[in-house]
Amino acid sequence: DQEIEVIFSTISAENEWLTFRNCAMVALMLDSGLRQQEVSTLQSADIYWQRCTLKVTGKGNKERVVPFGRFSKHFMLKYRKLCPYSEDYFFVGRRGGIVTPDAVKHFMYKLSSKLPFPFSSHRLRHNFATNYCLNQYEKYGQVDLYRLMILMGHEDIETTRLYLHHANQIIASVTAISHLDKVLKLDE
Repeated sequence: DQEIEVIFSTISAENEWLTFRNCAMVALMLDSGLRQQEVSTLQSADIYWQRCTLKVTGKGNKERVVPFGRFSKHFMLKYRKLCPYSEDYFFVGRRGGIVTPDAVKHFMYKLSSKLPFPFSSHRLRHNFATNYCLNQYEKYGQVDLYRLMILMGHEDIETTRLYLHHANQIIASVTAISHLDKVLKLDE
């Protein structure tokens, strides 16, 4: 969670609208599990502001609907308000053209060089999936892996299961009870 705060405090650009654009891109990857390609091809018409959902086109031209949260919405609306261009594609470059996947990749590379920890767009996607599992477990006591598979746009449940494994490691370590602490008593 602290790393997330560092990421957003590190994002900056020469124009305020570009800073908010970059924050919105990172937020959507982290909040919705989007890939670079999905960020760059997001259409303005495919954003459902009232429901806080997006229709994205993933690998193999497959469409799916994913949610986004309040902070993503805040960055997206601020970016849209300040952006001097209006295009069919939601994210545009400095001159108003579509932001390419290579441009997103370059931005991520530049941002990673400023951060004191490993960072990439895939790590944001991984973080989304792991936190989805943790949040589902915290709220419902279980994780619906099939729903995560749909949100991630995976074809195979085994791909999604890798994220559950990592989340289960975290859950096991956080919920573990020390047997030694139960047996031995410390005088504090």
